[in-house]
Amino acid sequence: MIDDRSIDELDRLASRLCDGSLTEEEAGRLDAMLSSDEVARRIYNNYMFLHAELYAQHASLEAVENGQSDFGFRIADCGFSESNPQSTIRNPQSARWLTIAAALVGVAAISSWGTYLASRNWPVQSAQVAADKSDATSADPAATVARITATRNCLWQEATNGIGFGSRLHAGQRLDLAAGLVEITFDDGAAVVLEGPATFDVRTRGEARLHEGRLAAVVPERAQGFLVATSRVNVIDLGTEFGLMAEPEGTTEIHVFNGLVKAQLLDESGKQVRTVELNTSEAARIQPAVSQVAKIPARDEEFVRSMSIAPGAHDGLYAYDGFNYPTGPLAEQNGGFGWAGPWFNVEADAQSDANSNGVRPSSLEYEGLVPLGNHAAQTAHQNRIRRSLGTSVGGVFDAAGLVENQDGMRLVGRDGAIVYLSFLQRVDKLADVFYGVELHRSDGNGNRVLCIGHGAEGTGYGVTSNFNVYNQRNYPRLGDENTEPNFFVVRITFGPGNRDRVEVFRNPESLIDENACIVDAEMAGNFAFDRVSLGNFHGTKVHEVDEIRVGTTFRAVTGRRSRGPDRLMPRVAWQPGQGTGIGAQLIEGSGSGDLALVSWPRTAN
Repeated sequence: MIDDRSIDELDRLASRLCDGSLTEEEAGRLDAMLSSDEVARRIYNNYMFLHAELYAQHASLEAVENGQSDFGFRIADCGFSESNPQSTIRNPQSARWLTIAAALVGVAAISSWGTYLASRNWPVQSAQVAADKSDATSADPAATVARITATRNCLWQEATNGIGFGSRLHAGQRLDLAAGLVEITFDDGAAVVLEGPATFDVRTRGEARLHEGRLAAVVPERAQGFLVATSRVNVIDLGTEFGLMAEPEGTTEIHVFNGLVKAQLLDESGKQVRTVELNTSEAARIQPAVSQVAKIPARDEEFVRSMSIAPGAHDGLYAYDGFNYPTGPLAEQNGGFGWAGPWFNVEADAQSDANSNGVRPSSLEYEGLVPLGNHAAQTAHQNRIRRSLGTSVGGVFDAAGLVENQDGMRLVGRDGAIVYLSFLQRVDKLADVFYGVELHRSDGNGNRVLCIGHGAEGTGYGVTSNFNVYNQRNYPRLGDENTEPNFFVVRITFGPGNRDRVEVFRNPESLIDENACIVDAEMAGNFAFDRVSLGNFHGTKVHEVDEIRVGTTFRAVTGRRSRGPDRLMPRVAWQPGQGTGIGAQLIEGSGSGDLALVSWPRTAN
């Protein structure tokens, strides 16, 4: 019988399997535990079902757009990458259990709609996870204005003809969602998460109509003016995030999460009779029939605002900050996860105000990244602000085996570990003295182990390290500087004897396949660190940063965890097992290439 210590070990191995870091030796231990103990199998089953409910995702949109759309109902695996040799499982027995784990994700993903379908009599059809090719070509491609970029447990009314994940949507197309969640991204960049039951019309690349139901919208700067109409209200977004609820008779609720929204009340003939403006954290219930507007408490917790990022460390992501803070000073803000405390002003220009290390509205935009929250902006020129990572004993990085003691400090940098950092960066003026995103081991220029930006120690645009005595004669360049948002992924391989290697990808060629990306800069030295800093000195530029991630896989820090085409499994169909088994085993389907699930026996194989 499995004991408490073995249960802890089982939990650890299951966690490493799901975040893609399970080694061959660990897979062998997991295989032995599951083969020999019924209780272990039950605990493992429960763990995998819970993980599936939280994180199960669909095939990637990129695969659909590349013509690989015939996926049927496919399931992503738990994060194994060809770029991580340690996660490759060569033992056939181990591979069998990993295949079962992937299959269990499918069971959890389809169980909710199966129960729902059995309990209702109205005509609905299960959503496809990949787009139907015939649907993608049924409308004139030139007339399509949006696409479905995520689905979860969707049930469609029969009137919605076979659409699903990856489908292109044409102007005038109606979506009748009976249950579940669907994310719709318009060609102008606005993204809407629709919750069933709801009826929704796609009108143009910048306009939609919600007949009834609930949605949350994220509108980047380039899509300002995005309009969602209800029966008697036009909701115009001015580059922000908001939630909307519409009732059939016309009553509308608007909840503003961030920014400014304008609501136009219409009479029965469609003529505007009144305008209402709502700012961040404001909400209103509007009854157009009587031209009544009532201010109500904002309830952002009632809306699903994103289907991409789950809170807390998971899937190889150990620290995250999307700057989802109110506009104003950044110091003392304490959101995200994986950190030891809030942002702290190391230096702030005495000639400027408290917002010079601050938060500005909206997100920096980069193709493939979901814009959420706001972003950091340094507007003065004697400024540095930093945030320390959770490297304490028992903290998230210590639990992941990434921390070692150096010079009396607990630093991320254990020998043999590989750590990834990513962020968005932008300046509004070129060649304007110093700015950078920095990694430090304690504060001060001498403790700056890495800097990505411009002008450190008189250098130009590139990568520098004061701690490793890099200077103008010895630093890798990053190409031509520009004023667009640049997305950086930094890979640090920590070697024995502090002989570490840094590889920097600027605007990587893929957010999914690390092997398809070209390294733009390399360095060698000691790069163990415990904090992330933002610096801006001299000149007149504004330095902006967004979406800071620290993790142990490439996909974890690009936001594409377990979603690429190389993560796909053949279709999985649930079939009740025979006998009294407590788990599930994968077998070949009936000549169709599908896979089915049946019970495994109680006795060990």
